[in-house]
Amino acid sequence: MDETFLIVDDDINIRKMLGLLIKENNLGKVICEIDSGKHAMQEIMFYNPDIVLIDFLLPIVDGIEIMKASKYQGYSGKFIMISQVEDEYLVSKAYENGVIFFITKPINSIEVINIIKVICHIIELENSLAIIKSAVLNLNDDKKITRQLFVDEEIINIFTNIGIAGAVGSNELIKIIHKIVEFKKRNPLSIYKLQEIYDEILLGEYGIENQNANKNALEQRIRRIIQKALDNLSELGCDDYSNSVFMEYSTLLFDFKQIRQEMRHINNPLDEPGKISTKKFIEGIITKLS
Repeated sequence: MDETFLIVDDDINIRKMLGLLIKENNLGKVICEIDSGKHAMQEIMFYNPDIVLIDFLLPIVDGIEIMKASKYQGYSGKFIMISQVEDEYLVSKAYENGVIFFITKPINSIEVINIIKVICHIIELENSLAIIKSAVLNLNDDKKITRQLFVDEEIINIFTNIGIAGAVGSNELIKIIHKIVEFKKRNPLSIYKLQEIYDEILLGEYGIENQNANKNALEQRIRRIIQKALDNLSELGCDDYSNSVFMEYSTLLFDFKQIRQEMRHINNPLDEPGKISTKKFIEGIITKLS
């Protein structure tokens, strides 16, 4: 793999560990290490790495602010956040501001390796599909239906791989993904709200005004289908940790900590089940489509 990495962490031991994992597993090349947030954004823009491994709590400027500033300046690479922070609000905020994966400390080397491999695979797919995507996007306006069919086919293929194709709520989930993709194109620097997307779906697709009962029912259908995907992937992981579908989608669509928790729940129903993040799941799908 030829991907380049930039590591931002004030703990030298973490930087050394990550660098060693990348080197020993032939995942790419570390081109820069930074020990604070002070000049991190400038260094990211200068080196333009494929992947940035960044801590949440950094001296001077925190990880989220660095991500926001980098994306505002035009950086288009991938962010992996590595931190001891487990607060759900802060983790959600990290995802909303550009994190593809969030790994909690202490670091699990297998988890880090698998996540980096997944992101490298995504980068390879993005590069290989760039010519096709460019050709599709440059078609005339009367070819919009063709573009949508192309995207729908890709989404259905993902749904098939994770065992939710045709499940209740799958068609609505596809519509939600389309709405979010459209929002991102219109408002690249803005953050969407799922509740507003649900309102658009209910109003635009069904002519239903903003009614809490209808919106709650839609939200529950979406959460159930995502929970089903979590169950399916976790079962694959229990059977074979190296399963290609498990490795490709588990950390792309879910917090790997929750995947592990769901696997424990499968092996012992007395353990708490894993939790899902609707936004993390949808962002993973969109990343896969990119």
